[in-house]
Amino acid sequence: MTPALRRAIAFALLVVGAAGLARSQQSVYQLTPPGGWTRSVEDGVDTLVPSAEPAGTVQALLLPPKPLAADFDAQFAAERAALEAHWGLLRPQAVPLQAGRTEAGAYAAHFASYASQGGPRYMSFLAHGRQGRFVMVVFVASSDEAFNRLAPQATQMWWGLQVAP
Repeated sequence: MTPALRRAIAFALLVVGAAGLARSQQSVYQLTPPGGWTRSVEDGVDTLVPSAEPAGTVQALLLPPKPLAADFDAQFAAERAALEAHWGLLRPQAVPLQAGRTEAGAYAAHFASYASQGGPRYMSFLAHGRQGRFVMVVFVASSDEAFNRLAPQATQMWWGLQVAP
């Protein structure tokens, strides 16, 4: 992850209400990355990167959990919109929102391609509302080929994601 992207993520977390997070290199998530992915934790954000991809082209960001709002759908829309605005994502070409409930709780998935100053971005914003917590994963790739190839692994990580007790 580039220093500029790291700074942008830290700022975005502040923008969406993550101020006051304890700086820790310990993850709050129980997760085994897929084979070939590396994991790092900085300022409460878990970053997973497939080691076979060129640096800075593909990553999954596991944002720190937040308290679950009464309206999960509104919380998801607000969190996503704040990140899109901060990262300067423009002209989304989105597929219809996928949302619903499972026995574990609410979920939402937004898939879109965007224009940005850094070039095209192909992204998934994936969130769960479980046990009073709102958890969001952002998967981003700089090419549609890499996105289509690796998005199933990112989505599988999201479905299996557990917050440590």
